[in-house]
Amino acid sequence: MSHLDHNDVQQTSHQQSLNDQLVEIHEYICEKLPQIARISFALYESFSDHLKTYADSTPDHEILLHYEYPLSQLPGLKACAVEQCDRCINEPSQSLETDTPHNQWLKQQHFGASLASPIYYNHEFIGFIFINTAEGYSFDDQLCQQLSTHIDTIRQAITREYETIHKILDMTSFILKQNPKHLAQSRDHQERMYHFTKVIARGVSPQYHLDDEQIDHITLFSRLHDIGKLSIPHHLLLKPGGLGVMERQQVIGHIDKGIEIMESVLSRANCLHHACIQTLKEIVSYHHELMDGSGYPFGLKEDDIPIPARIITVANIFDALTTHRPYKQARSVPFALLELEKMVAEGKLDKHCVNALRKNQEFLNDIIRKYPEPDPSNLSC
Repeated sequence: MSHLDHNDVQQTSHQQSLNDQLVEIHEYICEKLPQIARISFALYESFSDHLKTYADSTPDHEILLHYEYPLSQLPGLKACAVEQCDRCINEPSQSLETDTPHNQWLKQQHFGASLASPIYYNHEFIGFIFINTAEGYSFDDQLCQQLSTHIDTIRQAITREYETIHKILDMTSFILKQNPKHLAQSRDHQERMYHFTKVIARGVSPQYHLDDEQIDHITLFSRLHDIGKLSIPHHLLLKPGGLGVMERQQVIGHIDKGIEIMESVLSRANCLHHACIQTLKEIVSYHHELMDGSGYPFGLKEDDIPIPARIITVANIFDALTTHRPYKQARSVPFALLELEKMVAEGKLDKHCVNALRKNQEFLNDIIRKYPEPDPSNLSC
């Protein structure tokens, strides 16, 4: 049993999510500018060149969710990002340059006009603020001037969130780089976990009402779930046989160590109260909990296990089944899914999470091929 109490993890006061902040800013703007119908932020993912939905101020309307598209195929927006300039389109239903699902959705909303404003962090492009007017209203110099201060406020909210998340990721990356053997062993596992987690989180979003901001947090922080394994001797992680009693206690103890490392990182980064921190703590603390209470270290059951942790648990077990380990050979994706379904039948795993994997088998195989597990014998020296 962990020496940390379950309530210690749950007692995190936090700031509003970016979605909630955009809702408040939008409401404030509408007091003087009621023609503003929507504010949103699309995040740019540099390694994939994708612009993807992230936060939106219009919860009472149909929101475009779980959508991403290559920026390189959006020449108008690409030029704005490069030239660091805004783009205004009046009558977007007639003026949009490409017939993407996003543009089709915009036309269906009957917005009067669309403003796109690029945003940067440390001189690097990180996404676009989009502002839309109601039908019949367009952007002119006066409206753009009235919005300028509000856009600065939106930009500050976005950069605060971006900075917080990337401070955490950068600091933990630095810690891992000080442990090259652990880093070599975990690098491809982290990449696979990122993609498996994203598939599951998007797949269960209708059941658990996850928005794109929450999905992004869960996906990014999946890379950190096993940070506590830095406390486990490297030879023990590669042991081909069964673990002794004391060795198993060392392995179980990696949860406490992970919580300790993350608390230190969060304190040094001065971001203990950000909205995403609860998700991070839940992932690090509960990713070995099982729905029937047989997991560790807290023995939580069913609804006591947060959704982010359930997602990571399923992704982690799937990865363990489909990759080579010192004590076993990798299994096929269909075999792994059958094993996960048995665990669902036994009441151990969330069925929606397993179903999300089953619906994406071709993609799962692609990720396993792209990020193969290194031969353990090469990591033991």
